[in-house]
Amino acid sequence: MIKIFSKYLFGTLLSMLVLAACSTTKDVITQAPKINTKQNLTPEIVTKYKNTITAEELSKHLYVLASDGMEGRNTASRGLKLAADYISNFYHSLGLKGPVTDRANPFLQPISFFERKVVGATIEGDGIKLEHNKDFTTINSINCDKEVELVFGGYGVSLPDYDDFANLDVRGKALVIISGEPLNSKGERVFSQTQEEFLPVDQLKALGVTDIFLAFPTQEMWDAQQPYLSYVSETLKPVYTMDESERNIDKSYNRFLISPSKVAELLGVSKQEYFTKITTRLDQRKPLGGLFDSKKIAVAVSKVEGETTSSNIAAFLEGTDLKEEVLVISSHYDHVGVINGQIHNGADDDGSGTTGIMAVAQAFATAAKNNHRPRRSVLFLNVTGEEKGLLGSAYYADESPLFPLENTIANLNVDMIGRVDPKHEGGGDYIYVIGSDMLSTELHAIHERVAKKNFPNLELDYLYNGKDHPDRFYYRSDHYNFAKNNIPVIFYFNGTHADYHKPTDTPDKIDYEMMAQRVQLIFTTAWELANIDKRPVVDRAD
Repeated sequence: MIKIFSKYLFGTLLSMLVLAACSTTKDVITQAPKINTKQNLTPEIVTKYKNTITAEELSKHLYVLASDGMEGRNTASRGLKLAADYISNFYHSLGLKGPVTDRANPFLQPISFFERKVVGATIEGDGIKLEHNKDFTTINSINCDKEVELVFGGYGVSLPDYDDFANLDVRGKALVIISGEPLNSKGERVFSQTQEEFLPVDQLKALGVTDIFLAFPTQEMWDAQQPYLSYVSETLKPVYTMDESERNIDKSYNRFLISPSKVAELLGVSKQEYFTKITTRLDQRKPLGGLFDSKKIAVAVSKVEGETTSSNIAAFLEGTDLKEEVLVISSHYDHVGVINGQIHNGADDDGSGTTGIMAVAQAFATAAKNNHRPRRSVLFLNVTGEEKGLLGSAYYADESPLFPLENTIANLNVDMIGRVDPKHEGGGDYIYVIGSDMLSTELHAIHERVAKKNFPNLELDYLYNGKDHPDRFYYRSDHYNFAKNNIPVIFYFNGTHADYHKPTDTPDKIDYEMMAQRVQLIFTTAWELANIDKRPVVDRAD
């Protein structure tokens, strides 16, 4: 993996941090002489500033943001704060304005989060030691260090003619429950009720269970979900959305998710024996409770909690005669951090979108300095917490917009634009376009016209442009928080690939020439929207 935090680069970053501490910005682009705004849309002007966006410039920034030194840019982490400093200082160097008032760094919009994090957790038994977020994860637990008896409770079925707890003593003990509905060897449900119906939480509390281990029904299901366990084990919520009850976890029992093969090891049986005995009993419609002998285990959990801060990054370029109207161009700059000791650099997701917006901002700022300021104002918005549930964009749109939403004419959102997905391997240049016609047929038509005129060989692929597509990408990135507020959106996306959300999503795998053309399309569309006479009309309901 390429590391570029050389002595020179680190010194450069340090000097930029000094700039960030200043509350004033010199040479800020605010006002310009009156200009002929119609001239902005001539082919010569569009081409001039479009061509300032180059593969070399994109590569330079992305190799910084997706370096190991940024530590995977997890929300509210040290690495994300370093990324915020780098990006905001770049905007400062362009002469853009930080629109966040009364802040030491006016480019940063702080958001208070409540965080609950596991700093250490182990399960041990009979010479076996399980690793947190690999073999198991905690989803509801208090700090503890204890020995407890582990009891197998099947699916936790407690019905008159089938009772997993009939001959089982679980008071003061840890209980293993298989998650989901009981199925026989033919894949047929043994009971018509769902697990939530025959296993209410209050019942487990009444039984006096101290710990509940929810075992996945198959090892394949566990293996598929294992990379995402860190999301489950930690809480990160914006404080403004919480009430006091959400801060206080239920302390009557601990709850864990666990790999079924590790359950077998803790119970002293082979994986094959574990699954075979369960299936045989289900085929015979016999209770599973007590199917395996109970075992002593040691459980230790250490957690910390409290409030922390992460920030959206906002940079503003004021327009001329239509300056009260604002175009928002967004990306998320967070990623998933370090998982199981591996840095997830997030080069494509979404280092590519973030560096793309930085390049678009530079093109706009250069135009403004050359007396080609756009008519409308433009807000360049890099948001935090997208990977945790679109949290930063929700804060901006729902709680604290820096500019009135009614004055926001559109949102262009950029999330993954540096790679090629399997569908387009070996083909020509393309970009997935999502949402352009969801709220405004006019926005869709403008985008089609701009693309056809300036990028005739770039395919606009609308495969995912639907609310009912099974992958639901329309709902999965930050544009959605604008769309739900009736603001027209375009979401630019290159599709997923084998390195999606893996530590192998590194900057050396980006196609920078293709990415540059995609960013030029985004700039050209933004330039059109910022300079045309009338904002796109909302003529469709979300």
